[in-house]
Amino acid sequence: MQIGVPHRAAPAGSQQMTVRTFTRFAAIVVSAFAWFMAAPLASANSDAEAFTQRLIDEGVSILRDNNGGEQTRRDKFRRFINQYADVTWAAKFTLGAYGRGAAKPELDAFTDAFREFATASYESNLSKYKGQTLKVTSSVDNKPSDVTVDTLVEDGRGGNSDKALRVSFRLFGSGGSYRFVDVRVEGAWLAQSQREQFNAILGRNGGSIPGLTHELEDRTQHIRASSD
Repeated sequence: MQIGVPHRAAPAGSQQMTVRTFTRFAAIVVSAFAWFMAAPLASANSDAEAFTQRLIDEGVSILRDNNGGEQTRRDKFRRFINQYADVTWAAKFTLGAYGRGAAKPELDAFTDAFREFATASYESNLSKYKGQTLKVTSSVDNKPSDVTVDTLVEDGRGGNSDKALRVSFRLFGSGGSYRFVDVRVEGAWLAQSQREQFNAILGRNGGSIPGLTHELEDRTQHIRASSD
């Protein structure tokens, strides 16, 4: 014969505490869920957006200005790039592991060549939009002092925005003081693409940074000649 264990009912006070605890827990969960649903996945940065719009307007204005001739315009655009672009960071990034332990004179010569190459590249790319308008549409904080600002190319004819060209800028800085380090056109980051190309060249030439520097100088001359 089996002897069953008698069931003991929980004290009334214990039941009340259990219900009260569960109700409080449920309220916390609901509040947290509501906050999560309302909060953006990443915060927008209106300060960086305003800076980027001014940056775009100034750059395009320089490219549209034909007063003083071609060389004068290029000199203005070079000063513009030197002021607002962190070319030193970009040059180091594109070298990747090949830049570690390299001699300073080699790195300095490469950075100078990269500055001219980057200036020619930006000028060539932005010149395509000098008859259009790049309008800032949104931004996202990647991490502190690192933000991506998205723009849309408008042709002024009210075309389908779903098919409009999208250009993004990656900025380092805060509080109204920024420098851009990369540009993305239709999903492809320029510096990342350059890094892959440069590392392929370095892989073929035995890791010679001077060899890559000469390659950049040749490419810069080609870009300049193509835009003349």
